[in-house]
Amino acid sequence: MMTLLTKFCLVSLLVLILPGCSMFARDCAKLAADPAAYRACQAGQGDAQAQYELGLAAYDARDYATARRWLKLAATPSSGRTPIYMPPVGGQTYGTVMMMDTGSASAGHRGAQLLLAEIYAAGLGGAPDPELAAHYRTLATRGQLP
Repeated sequence: MMTLLTKFCLVSLLVLILPGCSMFARDCAKLAADPAAYRACQAGQGDAQAQYELGLAAYDARDYATARRWLKLAATPSSGRTPIYMPPVGGQTYGTVMMMDTGSASAGHRGAQLLLAEIYAAGLGGAPDPELAAHYRTLATRGQLP
């Protein structure tokens, strides 16, 4: 059984280390001479525009499975916060959830949302799914100012 001090140290360590994890991110600037590798690096690190561009390239190549994968990543809205679970400390029988800032909030990439709506409506790469098509159309219009 972990002691209170051990639990406190583990939680403190997580709180100190997690924000610094971004320093382990790959430096995509080193790949600037190769546009395809640079875009793939950026997309892998969560850049919605790069994810959209990879999805669009896959769509143009008629690789709809890959297009869907990248476009879904680009289209997904982000709250800019993520929950982190902290285990119980001392005599507690429950843990705590802390919200950590992960960047600015985003409505998702509008172009990716519109293209996904088209892909699902037409059934490209699978059966047509009118509900998902409507979902992505709604996301695209909700993110726009009147």
